[in-house]
Amino acid sequence: MQIQVFMGNSGDEKTSKLQSVKDRLDFIGESAPIIQAGAYGEDGLLEILEVRAAGGQREILVDDCSKQQILRVLKWQLCVEHEPNFEEVVIRLARKD
Repeated sequence: MQIQVFMGNSGDEKTSKLQSVKDRLDFIGESAPIIQAGAYGEDGLLEILEVRAAGGQREILVDDCSKQQILRVLKWQLCVEHEPNFEEVVIRLARKD
């Protein structure tokens, strides 16, 4: 599993980075809707990430993440790093301001 964190001062800039990744994935025929982290607590975000990865999604995009959500995702990565369902998963997190 690979985790990428987009940080910056502008929510628009972060969202545009995620949007460009989404546009590229849409172009090659892979669906990658952007998850709005603000709709989930830390545990809820981990659950949706697990469901998406277990369902076969290999690129997961998450916008508006809090610092705590990002830290929890990074800790979770260590727990699942040897599980085959997560080997080729790339999660891109955009931190909220």
